Amino acid sequence: MIPPPSFFSVPGMPNTQANSRIRFRMLRYFQILADELHFGRAAARLNISQPPLSMQIKELEELLGVSLFERSSRKVVLTHAGKVLKAEVDRILSATEQSLNYVRQIGRSEKQHINIGVIGSAMWGPLLERLKAFRGTHPDVNWTLHELGQFEQTEALHARTIDIAINRNVIPHAEAKIRCQLIAREVVSVAVHESDPLCKRGKISLHELADRAFISLSFTRSDFAHQVYENCLSLGVSPLITHQVFEPQTALALVSTGNGVALLPETCGLIHWPGVAFLELEETIPADLYALWYDEPLPSLFADFIRALHGE
Repeated sequence: MIPPPSFFSVPGMPNTQANSRIRFRMLRYFQILADELHFGRAAARLNISQPPLSMQIKELEELLGVSLFERSSRKVVLTHAGKVLKAEVDRILSATEQSLNYVRQIGRSEKQHINIGVIGSAMWGPLLERLKAFRGTHPDVNWTLHELGQFEQTEALHARTIDIAINRNVIPHAEAKIRCQLIAREVVSVAVHESDPLCKRGKISLHELADRAFISLSFTRSDFAHQVYENCLSLGVSPLITHQVFEPQTALALVSTGNGVALLPETCGLIHWPGVAFLELEETIPADLYALWYDEPLPSLFADFIRALHGE
C-alpha cells in the first residue's frame, strides 16, 4: 500500500519539496542496505565506500522525517517505517526498470533489432533454417541470441531485456503475463554409446533402460528436465540420474565416455557426437519448441518474427 502523504512529512518543509529532493540513487542505496543490513556489504555491492552510503541514508531519513534503520555496534535492523519503505521501493524500482526496458524494447524494434533468449538444444532443430528464411525476407533486421535457461528466460522477458524466448514444453498460462506459441513438434530420443547392444535395433522401450545410469539436463535451469523425469515416472520407469548438466553437448560427451544414457530432444542427434548413437523410443515424450513473449501489444517486427518461427 502506498503510504499516506503524512508518511513523507518533514517539519517546516512542504511534502512536495522534500519529495523532489529524493533521488533514485538514494532509493537504490536504501534498497541494497535493507537487503544486506550491513553497511560494509551494502557498500561493496554498490561499489562505493561506506561514508557516501551513510550520507545518502541519513539524507533520505531527514527528507522523510523518519528513522529507517536502528543501528548499533552489533547490527542494523529496519524500523517499521523502513520495512514499509522497502516494500514500496522494491515495487517502484522494479516497475521503473521494467518500464524503461519496455521503451528500449520499442526502440530495438524501430532499429530493426531483436534480442532472442534461446535454450541450447533448440539450435539443432528447425530454428536455424527459419532464422535464415526470416533474414531472407527481412534483410535489414539483425538479432542477438542469448543462451539462457528457462527460468532465466522468464526473468529476462519480465525485465524486457529480451524480446522473444524459445523454449521447450511450455505450459500455457503457467507464467503471469507471458504468452506462448508452438513453433515445432518434437519428441525425446535416447542417446547411447555406439557400442551399446541396443544400437542393433531401431526402436527401444524406455523400460529397457530402467537399470541404466541417466545423464539429465539440469533441474535447476529449466522445467523441461523435470517434465522428462515425470514422463518417465508416469510410464513406470524411475530414472537413476547420476549426472545433471547444463547443455546437451555435455550430456553427449558423458555418453560418449560410457557414463550413461541421456534422454534428449530428437534433433540433438544432428550434433553427430563421436561415439554416440540416437535411438527412437517406443514411448512418446514430447519436446516441443515454443516461442514466448511478454503479454503486450507486439511491434509488427516481432509479430513477423514469431510467424517466421512458426514456419509461416
